[in-house]
Amino acid sequence: MSDPGDKHIGRRAFIGLVIAGLAALFLGREVVPRLSTGGGGSSSTAGFRINTVAPGAVFEEASWRLVVDGLVRRPLELGFAQFKALPRSTFRRDFLCVEGWGVEDVEWTGVAVRELLKAADLDPRADHLVFYSSDGVYTDSLTLDEALRPDTLLAYEVNGESLPDKMGRPLRLVLPGSYGYKYVKWVVRVEAIAAGPEGYKGYWEKRGYPADATI
Repeated sequence: MSDPGDKHIGRRAFIGLVIAGLAALFLGREVVPRLSTGGGGSSSTAGFRINTVAPGAVFEEASWRLVVDGLVRRPLELGFAQFKALPRSTFRRDFLCVEGWGVEDVEWTGVAVRELLKAADLDPRADHLVFYSSDGVYTDSLTLDEALRPDTLLAYEVNGESLPDKMGRPLRLVLPGSYGYKYVKWVVRVEAIAAGPEGYKGYWEKRGYPADATI
């Protein structure tokens, strides 16, 4: 894991955090403004600002598949019903963005990533997982320690409702305790790799964000 002193955050993220921090100093408020999920708009999306780098593919359940491959002994190709048949987990966690906003007490429901790894029989050489979006552009990765946490999910529901298209339907990576750029939308593939100490650079890491997005 990288030394926190060596982290380099992208310009947009840095500006957002600085502005939020200055506001906190002058107004005596929290550094990260947190928005309630209650009231106004859809109960599942209230408070969320939707950021994407490219549109995801339209979800069609009959043809959609999640692939789990790379350094695994049993590669998987799961339809949506097969995926939802895996053990289900629900957690409530705050969501925070590097731009300086957040949403409190979001309920995420889905399948723990470690359940997928158990089903795929992870090769011991693997040290990272790469998550691919159906937009064909966005990727990000987790270390095995991050992936094996019980609250690291591939979520298909938010606040008791199916994920809306704009929030990543049908699957979105959820990594509580980390900034939102790790929450890959429209996940269609999980690849186990041996990246070594250098790790894997996803979309934003290639543009200056740290691989370790811990808040």
